[in-house]
Amino acid sequence: MQLRPEIREALEKIDFINRYKRLSAKYRFKSNERLEGYDNNEVLRILAELGYPARYDKRENFFQIVEEYPPFQFGFHISLKYALLEFIWVARKDGELLTGSPWILLKQLLDGTDESISRPGFRNYDDLWKALEEAFEMYEDFKRALMQMTDPE
Repeated sequence: MQLRPEIREALEKIDFINRYKRLSAKYRFKSNERLEGYDNNEVLRILAELGYPARYDKRENFFQIVEEYPPFQFGFHISLKYALLEFIWVARKDGELLTGSPWILLKQLLDGTDESISRPGFRNYDDLWKALEEAFEMYEDFKRALMQMTDPE
């Protein structure tokens, strides 16, 4: 599996790997410190307050955000299992899938190494809010970079 050139270029432009590493280091907690249970409605409220209305997919156990910027469609899927954040970005242009990968895979495909980055965690809703806020900043930068690169007008 390889990254499409436009995805690689967008990730490099936003300094994805270094930002991901910083986010992971900032929100690294021991398992006994992490929030044991979370309320899906509280998470949906946080996402909405951050400007990203989401839906919860009970079957797959993740939160899903889908945005349309014709000809683009972007998705941001968030899993909170074990109070660890797993982020998956989806990007389509004219219906064609450009990427649909978790961050750890994007990182491995980008730098060609198997070096693992720990998933960021959270001890409480304040940690979750702040970690999501940073992840959404990266997401916005990624969307902007990809749209400018593939549709410069």
